[in-house]
Amino acid sequence: MIAVARIIRERRHTVARTLRETFGVGLSDLGDGLSWGEAKLLIEEASGDPSTALGAELADWAYPASMPDLLTLIAQIGNEKAARKVMPWVMQSPKRQDETRATTDEIAAAEAELDSGIVFAE
Repeated sequence: MIAVARIIRERRHTVARTLRETFGVGLSDLGDGLSWGEAKLLIEEASGDPSTALGAELADWAYPASMPDLLTLIAQIGNEKAARKVMPWVMQSPKRQDETRATTDEIAAAEAELDSGIVFAE
């Protein structure tokens, strides 16, 4: 029960999405229609499956994808180099994007530098 509560606390939105999308149950079902033991098993199962939101997040993938999804994507793109660029383990995950966003000071400095280089002719 403690392990389930911990992962729910750490990744509440992702766990809720995964339970609902993958298994058709929600966090509100815990304790009634879904035992804590079963929830633990479902979360463990989803954790190792990158086609679930939880599994993709834990694998640091940009989006959830199954093997058939990836094979279909590769076939649709048709170009091996281009296909590699859109694989979920290559693209930046939303979590990593948040970590690499520019600060307010960095944005202000960049805008000032752009403004100083722009000259309007009259």
